[in-house]
Parts: sequence; C-alpha cells; structure tokens
Amino acid sequence: MTEKQEAQTKDERVMSRKPDGILIKKIRGKTFVSEIYFDKESKDTFQDKLLKIVQAERKE
Repeated sequence: MTEKQEAQTKDERVMSRKPDGILIKKIRGKTFVSEIYFDKESKDTFQDKLLKIVQAERKE
C-alpha cells in the first residue's frame, strides 16, 4: 500500500465515524445541520473551543 493510499484510508475511517454531537438550527426557512467531532486526546474543553471560535469571528 502506498503512502497516499494509506492516508486516504485513514481519512475514510475518520469520515465514517459518528459525530459526537449534532446541532440543528432553522434560520429564515433554511435548516442548518452541524455535525461536531471532538479529538478524544485533546485537553481543551468544549467551552474552550467555542470561545476560540467566537474570538476568531470577532477579529474578522
């Protein structure tokens, strides 16, 4: 198996994983579905990650 095939196989395994959470929000007649995946080895909490996203959005 080549390195590229091996990387593709790893990506496929990650893609087939069930999401850790699903958020569904309806805005102006459109439904947005967000699947959330967490790194099980990460030291950050969900609140830490959410705070980083909010801060990044404010900088834009």
